[in-house]
Amino acid sequence: MLIRQAQVAQAGGWLVLRAQVSSQGKETECFYSVPERFADFADTASSNCFLVGLLYPAMRAGEDIHVEGTVSARLLYNLNEYLIPFMAMCDSRLKPIKATADATDDEGCRAARAVGTGFSGGIDSFTTIREHFERPTPEGFKLTHLFFFNVGAHGIPKDETERLAIERKFQARYEKLKNFPAEVGLPFVPVNSNVHQFHPWGHLEVATLATASAALFLQRGIRRYYLASAGHPYFHLWHYLGMRRRPDDIAYLNPYLLPWLSTESLDFVDDGTFLDRSQKTVLIADYEPATRYLNVCGNHDTLDTNCSICPKCCRTLLTLELIGKVDAFRAVFDVDKYRREARRLFIAETLVNVDKEMFFRHIVDLAEERGVNLRREVNCLDMFRARMMNGRLHTFIRNSPLLKRLAKKFFK
Repeated sequence: MLIRQAQVAQAGGWLVLRAQVSSQGKETECFYSVPERFADFADTASSNCFLVGLLYPAMRAGEDIHVEGTVSARLLYNLNEYLIPFMAMCDSRLKPIKATADATDDEGCRAARAVGTGFSGGIDSFTTIREHFERPTPEGFKLTHLFFFNVGAHGIPKDETERLAIERKFQARYEKLKNFPAEVGLPFVPVNSNVHQFHPWGHLEVATLATASAALFLQRGIRRYYLASAGHPYFHLWHYLGMRRRPDDIAYLNPYLLPWLSTESLDFVDDGTFLDRSQKTVLIADYEPATRYLNVCGNHDTLDTNCSICPKCCRTLLTLELIGKVDAFRAVFDVDKYRREARRLFIAETLVNVDKEMFFRHIVDLAEERGVNLRREVNCLDMFRARMMNGRLHTFIRNSPLLKRLAKKFFK
């Protein structure tokens, strides 16, 4: 893979850094952009963002990657010596490759002073804000900026039409979320990109690298970036990875990857990795802004609302229910819809999958801690339905419109 010298341009009030990419016989363009009012943050002198953002597809293709521009000396050394071999060891689909560049820089952006984290309105980002902004925090570690990146979390496009649709969704979500940063007095910086077009395997496969690439694009302004953890404590991650399972979410590897993605002047920090998702939910349940702005929904079609019945919504609502806080969040959840349409089945799924999925284990542990017997909340039919959902019969029924309609009537 060849990443050509990056070029700077202005378009529609945004500063754009773009580079031509040659890979597997194809020529494409990758870009990162930021509103001109934040242009001082953009590191246009290096190609660090392209190197990190395109590393995963290069490893999947088994192509050495060369950058015609300048990259961080520390980053390039760490990629070759540590990160690339480690990722290839963890995932057999990734090939050990060599990264090179025309030039390296060992100075970085020494004038950078911002301390940031991403803000999506979710449990993890609110926890990082609570811990590093609302609490007393030393200068240099206290949050000064919030960021919102379009690098895959809003969807993975198959073509240019889908990319533009996802870009509109990203911009609409930014408009919906910006009230909270304005309320607490933190600048809210959006970064638009098409790097996710190079990641057809899905965002979870490459989220850490995609997010870090967007932060590296802004490293002239960012000194420290907190990457909110995936909601699993170190202990649980060690247990999971010790079972020799391939990580289905690259964020499970963040404690190892992030130090190797840091540069001479930008420090990446894996934040909140001593807390599981349920503990984080408990922590922010009394944070009043969260009752008005929390958005955890896993439904990609939603913008400013939580559907209240998807797995991510249910996970949050059940946790809030266990600690007696669910009604405080009626402004952002349809609690009655959750109780009517999803609660019992989700509890059954939690019990059935408690030893297979870490998030379910967190909920069961919290229920036991609070003296709640979840098994009493469901009946045998709920448990049967939950078990069936993981089997071939469920897949067969879902693929048959007639059987799907009959199944819905039966379970009603």
